Amino acid sequence: MKAAVFSSPQGVRIVDVPVPRIGRGEVLLRVCAASLCGTDLRIARRGHGSIPQGVQRILGHEVVGEIVEVGEGVADLAEGMLVLVAPNYGCGKCRFCVAGAQHHCPSGKALGITEDGGFAEYMRVPEEAVRQGNIFPLPPEADPVMFSFVEALACVVHGFLPLSVSFRDTVLIYGAGPIGLMFLELARLSGAREVWMADISPSRLERAAARGARTIVVGEKKVKDVLRDVDVVIVAAPAPDAQREALEVAGVFGRINFFGGLPPGTPEVPLATNLIHYKELFVTGTTRSNNIHIRTALDLLVRQLDLSYLVSHTLPLEAIEEGLRLMEGKDALKVVLIP
Repeated sequence: MKAAVFSSPQGVRIVDVPVPRIGRGEVLLRVCAASLCGTDLRIARRGHGSIPQGVQRILGHEVVGEIVEVGEGVADLAEGMLVLVAPNYGCGKCRFCVAGAQHHCPSGKALGITEDGGFAEYMRVPEEAVRQGNIFPLPPEADPVMFSFVEALACVVHGFLPLSVSFRDTVLIYGAGPIGLMFLELARLSGAREVWMADISPSRLERAAARGARTIVVGEKKVKDVLRDVDVVIVAAPAPDAQREALEVAGVFGRINFFGGLPPGTPEVPLATNLIHYKELFVTGTTRSNNIHIRTALDLLVRQLDLSYLVSHTLPLEAIEEGLRLMEGKDALKVVLIP
C-alpha cells in the first residue's frame, strides 16, 4: 500500500509498505480521509522528539476510515462501519488516565506520532486504543472529509470550555486560521455578544468577517489600540506578542486561553503578572484532547455545526508535499488527503 512516511533527516516520502496485519483486539481501517494539521507540518519540517532519527513513521492523526477487519475479542465494532479514530491513548491505569486525561499519560501514545497513523491506504488501530474507546462510529451518511477534523475541533473544545463564554461576553481571537475559525464558531454558538478576530492575513480575516466576526489586521493596527476590557481572549496563533498583549486587552475578571504553542527556540515570553493580579485574570493553556472532547466535537458536527467551509483543498495522498506547501503559504484552511 501507499503511505506517507516521515524519517529524519529525509522528511516525508511516499513509499510502498505492507498492509498492516492485525492481532487480537485490534482493528484494520481502510482510510477514507485524513486531514493535515499544524502538527503534521511541524513534524515534516522539523521532526518530533517522539520519532528518533532513523525511525520511519507513517504520519496522520485526523483520520476517518471504514473498518475492513476486526480482531478476535473486539465487541461492538464490525466490518463496513464508518468510524473516526481519536489519536491519543494511555496506559489506562495512571491518575491521568483514570481521570479521563489520557492525553497527559506519562507513557501515552499517539497515532501518527509515536505509532503509525492514517496517511496511508490502511491503518491498524492498536488493541490499547480499541479497548479505551478510541474508535467512534459515524452515521453511515457522514462525509469522511468533514469528519476527518473532529480531532482538531476536539482540541478547540478543550480550550473553549474552561472560558465559560456567555451571551454577555466580548470575545477576541488571535489567529484566523482553521483553529481560530473553529473558536469563532463555538463563540457564536454560545451566544457571545461580539467576536473579534486579529490576524496578519487580510484574506483570512475576510473569511472571518463572512462568518460574523469584526476584524483587525495586525500590522496595520495594534489590537490594544482598538479593543480594551475584553471578557475572553483566545491566542490561537504561535505569537509571543499576542500572548503579551492578551493580558493588556483583557478586562477585569477576563478569561484567557493560550492555545497556540510557540516554536522551539522561542525566547521565554515576559508577562506582566501584575495585570493578572490586579485584574484578577483567569489564564489557562490547553493542549491536545481526550475522548471526552472527541465525543463533544463529534456531537457538535452531527447536530449543530457545519464546518464544511473550512475545507479549502482535497488532495490525493501522493500530493502530501503540495498540501504541506499550501499550509506554509497561510492561504489554505483545512487540507484533506484522500488515499
